[in-house]
Amino acid sequence: MHVSHLELSNVRSFRRLELPLAPGIHVVVGSNASGKTNLLEAIAMLATTRGVRGGSDGELISWDAVREDPLPAARLAAQVESNGGRTSIEITVIARAGGLAASADAPTASRRFRVNGVARRASDLIGRLRVVMFSADDIAIIDGSPSGRRRFLDITLSQLDGRYVRALQRYGRVVQQRNSLLRQFQGRRHDPNELEFWDGELATAGAVILGGRARLLCELGKEAAARHAELSTGSAPLEIAYRPAVPDGLDVGQPEEALEAALREALEQGRAHDVRRGVTQIGPHRDDVAFLLGGHDAGAYASRGEQRTVALALRLAEVALSTSRTGEPPLLLLDDILSELDEERRARVIHAAYDVDQVLITTPDGDRPTAEELPGARRYRLSEGALHPIEAST
Repeated sequence: MHVSHLELSNVRSFRRLELPLAPGIHVVVGSNASGKTNLLEAIAMLATTRGVRGGSDGELISWDAVREDPLPAARLAAQVESNGGRTSIEITVIARAGGLAASADAPTASRRFRVNGVARRASDLIGRLRVVMFSADDIAIIDGSPSGRRRFLDITLSQLDGRYVRALQRYGRVVQQRNSLLRQFQGRRHDPNELEFWDGELATAGAVILGGRARLLCELGKEAAARHAELSTGSAPLEIAYRPAVPDGLDVGQPEEALEAALREALEQGRAHDVRRGVTQIGPHRDDVAFLLGGHDAGAYASRGEQRTVALALRLAEVALSTSRTGEPPLLLLDDILSELDEERRARVIHAAYDVDQVLITTPDGDRPTAEELPGARRYRLSEGALHPIEAST
């Protein structure tokens, strides 16, 4: 799988970029704040429809466009070549007239999606391109908030399973509706059976999410443990432990139909507590994941270097899992990480790069990674929103 052509219009630091891409390794050299990360995040968004940094959709639109255009819009488009043939994918983020988001005065915006030129839903676009992005921020998966770890799970699974995407979207809407009812119930008489419909909807979608996450983490845990052992010889073994937000004794590994029934029963039994709190207490929207080294939480007790090694093992495992599940490797995006790794870990990542069809690497140093480390790599210099090929020295 690879991107054969990329187009960006009014996307952060890029007013207009058209980039033909061949399979293989591409190295983008640029100073800090030149837009290297913006480039990789745009490709990642085409795969997942989500911004890597979170935030509002309007933050994607170039500030030049916001200042100059009465109705600014950002457009991201790519031609994707895979075993299934060629696919055209496109995301347009359109500012709403007169609206400003709460954060950083970015315009409020809506998104439009197209697949092969036809308007589609976000869920129809996700998975047409699959990416794994390595960055220095990956360490936050290990030591950051539970919401960040859930986001990691959702982005990884969504690229592999369209049914998971649809369940996740439905679950989010139902949680909002149920919580709204719970807040209305506080301080007044109510019929608890009014929650029955929403409990059923929550259990149906939640069972798909819980089961999907349990299976993913089982596979990912084995892959990550093996890669961690290679990266840190003699270190404590790595284990990934799923911490689902369900009552003790509820088995998230059971068949989906049984899991749905058990989750619905748990929601019914917890209604009175939920009403008192005004919020849904159980379900995958409160899940967490623990990364354990020798049985101890790496997020709380491991050194910074140990956490970085765990994060790297996790990303390498994600590449292997994506390939094994689909029969085709994902596109790799490496954002300024090779310069931060020691020689052994850098070699592991480079080895992974040669096992996939296409890799984009960003670096602030034109001499690193070296031509000896990446023979045959195409190199570009990024400056003022434009990419210029760097001719190989002779």
